[in-house]
Amino acid sequence: MRRASIRLLCAVVLCGLTAAGCRNRRSAPVEHKGQTVLLTENLCDVGGSDTVRFGRLHSGEIAQQRIWLHNVTDRPLLIETYERSCGCTTLEYDRKPIAPGEFSAVNLRFDSRGEWGWQLRTIGIRFAGIERPLRLVVEAEVE
Repeated sequence: MRRASIRLLCAVVLCGLTAAGCRNRRSAPVEHKGQTVLLTENLCDVGGSDTVRFGRLHSGEIAQQRIWLHNVTDRPLLIETYERSCGCTTLEYDRKPIAPGEFSAVNLRFDSRGEWGWQLRTIGIRFAGIERPLRLVVEAEVE
């Protein structure tokens, strides 16, 4: 009889702890791993740039980095297109507007096939309704 009472007590305590853990549970903030680029009013007015460093790569290696665009303006921003200085760089992005205060991930790929030594490439990201692009400078050392 005593074992049954202990089991019942343990079950009640376990249920209470489980229920307490479920109350007021808040979702954990999203962690944006990788480089973040701020999209500011100043960038919209006069343009801007940032550098993405891939570090050392072996020739033939294809490297990729996720970059977070953070819209700190008071208007939604939409990536219209991008221009690149070399076919060795590619940008993948979501084709929906970035709301004020929101983040959007873009994937930047650098293909080092046929490249040797220090590499410096550019990608210009054009936003709808904004005259000057955000210029990303891509840097890598290819061995």
